Amino acid sequence: MIYLHVPFCRSFCTYCDFYSEIACRERDAQLFEQYASAVCAEASRRRDEIEATRDLNTLYIGGGTPSVLPLSLLRQMAAVASL
Repeated sequence: MIYLHVPFCRSFCTYCDFYSEIACRERDAQLFEQYASAVCAEASRRRDEIEATRDLNTLYIGGGTPSVLPLSLLRQMAAVASL
């Protein structure tokens, strides 16, 4: 399993221990783009580690509220993380 942490939420939940920031799609589009670029760059740098997990077939996207991100960015990160 590969875990991809998405640190953005629409609001904070009192029970959650994950690191997150309040963000909204309209206001924080540039922040989301920068985050996706950083995740893709990290996945590229860790290509060998990702290749070593080929027998595992789960990409878990969690942390904050991944659905805060535009679907196009989620697809981009998932594609790079699962190559």
